Amino acid sequence: MGLTRRQWMAIAVIMVGTFVTVLNQTLVAPALPSIMKDTSVDAATAQWLTTGFTLVNAIMIPITAYLQDRFTTKRLFLFSMLVFLVGALLCGLAANFPLLLAGRIVQAIGAGILMPMSMTVLLVTFPVEKRGAAMGIFGLVVAFAPAIGPTVGGIVVDTADWHIMFLGIAVLSAITLVLAAILMENKEVVGGKGDAAFDALSVALSTLGFGGMLYGFSALGSTGLTLFTGAATVVGCVCVVWFFIRQTHLETPMLRVKVLYNRKFLISTIIGMLVQGSLLSAAILMPIYVQTLLGFPATVSGLVLMPGAIVMGVMNPIAGKLFDKHGPRMLGLVGMGLLLATTVGFGVLTLASPLWYIVVLYVLRMFSMAIVNMPITTWGMNALDTKLMNHGTSVNNTLRQVAGSLGTAIVVSVSTGVQNAASGSMGLSDATTLGIDVAFMVCAAMIAAGLVLTVIFVKDRPGTTEAVGQEQPEGRTKGAAKVSAQADSGSAQTNKELLRRIMKTDVYTLLPDATVKDAMELFISKHISACPIVDAKGEPVGFISDGDILKQLSRQSESYMDPIVLMMMSANDTATYDEKLEHLMGLPVSAVGAKGTIGVNIHADLEEVCRVLSRNHLKKVPVIEKGRIVGIINRSDITEYSMETYLDTH
Repeated sequence: MGLTRRQWMAIAVIMVGTFVTVLNQTLVAPALPSIMKDTSVDAATAQWLTTGFTLVNAIMIPITAYLQDRFTTKRLFLFSMLVFLVGALLCGLAANFPLLLAGRIVQAIGAGILMPMSMTVLLVTFPVEKRGAAMGIFGLVVAFAPAIGPTVGGIVVDTADWHIMFLGIAVLSAITLVLAAILMENKEVVGGKGDAAFDALSVALSTLGFGGMLYGFSALGSTGLTLFTGAATVVGCVCVVWFFIRQTHLETPMLRVKVLYNRKFLISTIIGMLVQGSLLSAAILMPIYVQTLLGFPATVSGLVLMPGAIVMGVMNPIAGKLFDKHGPRMLGLVGMGLLLATTVGFGVLTLASPLWYIVVLYVLRMFSMAIVNMPITTWGMNALDTKLMNHGTSVNNTLRQVAGSLGTAIVVSVSTGVQNAASGSMGLSDATTLGIDVAFMVCAAMIAAGLVLTVIFVKDRPGTTEAVGQEQPEGRTKGAAKVSAQADSGSAQTNKELLRRIMKTDVYTLLPDATVKDAMELFISKHISACPIVDAKGEPVGFISDGDILKQLSRQSESYMDPIVLMMMSANDTATYDEKLEHLMGLPVSAVGAKGTIGVNIHADLEEVCRVLSRNHLKKVPVIEKGRIVGIINRSDITEYSMETYLDTH
């Protein structure tokens, strides 16, 4: 790989830190029944250990953007690892539930910074041409930790005590902290100072808003609707709305929520939120069912979850290949349909349900989630302009984690509420089983809503949009013009004739596997600055411009919060300009250009074509007829036509 021994040792330390962080998130589930018993709390209260952790992680995402712009890699990594260590010690020494919860929240603050920081360190250490290997290392760690976490947690609970589990995490954190202090180099995070701003009111609103909603929903199951819980829920909802409105008015928002104006991205985010809420809910309910109702030890409950986690890790890269081959619709429909069926299967559990049935059902459920999560998220991200990618991933990840927290709070609250209501008319075991069944049916309703959205909105076309009859998002996918579906054929024919008159019919295109070198040669020989990328059928699937190429050669300065986007886009490049250029020339245009492209329909009127060009800041736009590109309209073509027309009539 061309790295020094010191660099490899530093990478090993970073991977240990990442592993400990991810492992920590999955250890708690099999320990919940023991924690509930020792601290005398119910499931609705105990679930805060998971949902509170996830919620704080979500709140930390936009804050970390600010921190990454102002502190070096080493300092921020050491700080986050130290905070995480303090949280683990608080959990390990906790004598009651409030102290345990406080420790988990402190852990979440450190973990919220640590995860993107780990990826950034890899990017700083590895040269550009070796980052594929770095991605493989990161993916292996992230997939392996959840697979063994529940089992390790179960073994510790059965053989020792749940306190030992957190103390073990603290020991691993301390070792990582010491080694990182010795081995890590003190490099800037991502290309120096960025433009991320810290807005105290936004942080306060997000914390009070999401925290209030989470408390209100989770308390409903234990205490019912009281004045305090109702007030907390209302205040939380108001603060969340205020937070989102404020982000749309800040010059440098902490979370760029305007990307949600893109309909495809919005739909993919909503589906992801519904799936995430269902995923985390099951991880809490299953150990309670297996241990409390079926009487199995914590180790067994961990082993029940392990095959599903392994299948999900294995299927993630396979789902990516299937997405490239078949598109999102088939995977979305099959995945959401299977997810709905398995969730309903969990909704009819009884005390006589065999353990093998639960294992098989859970494996199928995780399999279905794997073929839904990545394809639907990628479909939504592909609808955004490349320059909005980091903002999209930040919004997507934040809302998914918030949805996981709130969804789990609602589902577990339903389970506890049903159990409390039914315990007077039936035995405790039967009441608990009924509560879990109803909770899974609530999850099924969430998944059913996601399935409906998938059926209606998720299509296979890779992002090509015509400026007729559609609402379009920001960037290259926003502002596409609309022509009324009721426009008479004469008007449409007139528009078509006008566009054919002023557009250039010499259309130069590139296939997705063409190299950037091919694109540069085409630009120079044909005196153009951009061209569409088309598939084998001639249908547009992307767009590459000289600006896209220059962006790859420039020094990156943005802060990216999503690990995958960090891996792909946010390196602090140490390569020289010539080295970057040499590497860039061999890349496929599909990896450099925009995914999807705006196109104006041949029947669009000139006013709407101007709207597309101006609102998307484009120099030219393809003209599409029956899915094929038949011409290109430049801004200069419209200007020339307009001036000639005006002079002829005046």
